[in-house]
Amino acid sequence: MPEMRGPEPWWRSYFDDEFFRLHRDLFPEAESRIEVAAMRELLGLATDARVLDVPCGWGRHTLLLQEAAHDAFGADISLPLLERAAAATRNAGFPLHYAASDMRALPFRDASFDAVLNVFTSLGLFLSDEEDLRVLREAARVLRPGGALLLESMHRDEVMSDYAERDAWTLPDGTHVLVRRRFDPVTGVSHERLRWKSGDETGEKRHQLRLRTATELDRLLGGAGFAPPDYFGDWDGSPLERLSPRVIAVARKG
Repeated sequence: MPEMRGPEPWWRSYFDDEFFRLHRDLFPEAESRIEVAAMRELLGLATDARVLDVPCGWGRHTLLLQEAAHDAFGADISLPLLERAAAATRNAGFPLHYAASDMRALPFRDASFDAVLNVFTSLGLFLSDEEDLRVLREAARVLRPGGALLLESMHRDEVMSDYAERDAWTLPDGTHVLVRRRFDPVTGVSHERLRWKSGDETGEKRHQLRLRTATELDRLLGGAGFAPPDYFGDWDGSPLERLSPRVIAVARKG
């Protein structure tokens, strides 16, 4: 009797060329440069530090880290986004250090990086503590002794203070985007439906994301073996407060 499989997880097909088209203008290079400068400062990165950006998406941070003379690697499960990252890196004349990989099972040796980056609420894609612990334990495995993980996430306390059930914007190319969201306070999962229209073309994407408090993130990091983290509320290094726009944790390998 053939094996019965459940539905494919949303994240396996969500991060495609259409995702890139709909999101690239939301992340201008100037903003990415501010974020990378903050990452380097918060982590105290040496010039030749070996850094893993996972998941790296289309490489907007990875490429800037290479530009700053770090030995930067990127890993992501999305082949379309990795192809874009590789093309941009090749055009810039830097080595191609990218791997197609699930962040729960990284194709790198133990203790091979000085720092690991996990940003854009990526610790939330799998919706469960068990799977996200696998992600954090993999990050710890590939870190050298004394190395650090920088984890950045939406801040559930702040999101819940003004949860946007409806949202809309127009991209520079004229594409109109409409978003509807629903939050489950028991599971902590935000359900989102995104629809767009560009001329006669229309489309829809759906995703789910686990939003966590700093308390929950702290418990996971400790469970993965990290030392007590330093917490920040934004890329400017400001302290984490109840209405900080994000949670940034810098956790050393214990």
